Amino acid sequence: MRSFVIGLVLVALATPVQAADTWSDPFPGVRRLRRVTTTQNINVLVVDLCAPGVSVRATASGERQRTVSGFGTAVGAQAAVNGDFFSFETYSTNGPSMSNGVAWGGNDGTYVAPIQFGPNQVAIPAHGGTGGVAPWAREVVSGHPTLLVGGVGRDNNGDSLCTARHPRTALGFNADRSKLFLAVIDGRATNRIGMTCDEMETLFTGLGATDAVNLDGGGSSAMWLAGTGVVNNPSDGNQRVVANHLAIRATGSGEAKHCAAKELGAKASAADAPLELVSGEEAVVYLELENTGDIAWTAAKTRVGTQDPQDRDSAFFKAENWVAPNRPTAPDMTTAPTAVGRFSWAMVAPEVTETTTFDETFQLVQEGVAWFGPKQTMSIVVHPRSGPPVDEEGEDAPTPESGGCSTGGGAGLGAIAWIVLFRRRRGSLTRP
Repeated sequence: MRSFVIGLVLVALATPVQAADTWSDPFPGVRRLRRVTTTQNINVLVVDLCAPGVSVRATASGERQRTVSGFGTAVGAQAAVNGDFFSFETYSTNGPSMSNGVAWGGNDGTYVAPIQFGPNQVAIPAHGGTGGVAPWAREVVSGHPTLLVGGVGRDNNGDSLCTARHPRTALGFNADRSKLFLAVIDGRATNRIGMTCDEMETLFTGLGATDAVNLDGGGSSAMWLAGTGVVNNPSDGNQRVVANHLAIRATGSGEAKHCAAKELGAKASAADAPLELVSGEEAVVYLELENTGDIAWTAAKTRVGTQDPQDRDSAFFKAENWVAPNRPTAPDMTTAPTAVGRFSWAMVAPEVTETTTFDETFQLVQEGVAWFGPKQTMSIVVHPRSGPPVDEEGEDAPTPESGGCSTGGGAGLGAIAWIVLFRRRRGSLTRP
């Protein structure tokens, strides 16, 4: 009996104890998670970007080279964390930095992800691109590498920065960009071992984030709350002076400056589609939609985009008319909620050597926010410049009848109607 009791004690001592999460609400629109285990000490802020008075504030060039608490106090914030990797010689950041629309710091390279905040929108492009900072951005902090994209973890196991456990600071968003997640994980101590990038991906997925990126870590990692102070354990033993920061203002009243979680909706109003074209021939295309959401569609933010695969270059691209090979058009004019808007553009049939059917799939996208509405597939038969095939009597041979757009799934929104003005042959859409 005695040996059995001893055995139970030994098993209990060998089993890691998972402490319960502790949640608190330090500021309006801000929740704090404290998670302590036998090997981890984790602090997370979940910021409601649509709560009254919530906004972010990044570091200006003249505000660099401060501790996290020093910056947060100086700008009157309620919370702050450290930002990008930086040079100790110049305190310039690796990637783009911006405050109040004024840019400084490094360039957007393939190993850089600039996180951007602007009026009623945010963006977290994955590293690997070099698109830079959007014109609408007002506050920017960068990091690397990307951890999550659209709910899928990035494989960063070839990156030595990721495979070892370190103290970490990281940032993420949920799918509709209504929540901002800021996490600081302590490290370099026996009961605070830090995390790998894979472990960070698991943490953010569990929090409900779909997109996330790693920020500067190691001795730079720090989280400060007004009225409380630094809530983590910096691995240097005290706060490090860093180049830039990201602060949260949560006053409880006023504008939610970066709220992107407003409903996007569309409802069909008409339907028609092309059946066939000859290589080089053009068709003027437009779609009319009722805006059933609560966000105005604007030329700066709302586009028709290519799908299946997403953001592919269209075979019907017309350089003088399209926004880009993967973006046929923006709305013809700003379309307020409840109004009917029109999206119009020209399509040029691609060169073919034999009659070919193209399935062109499109969907609406609110740039930097979300794709929305059902996908629409236009099936168009394209003949070579010599014309369609003929039968033995000299008549045009039958061509596949492509009734227009087929409707895919889409966020509970109404069908989008495609109307094509076409001088050769016309067909009607198959309505869902």
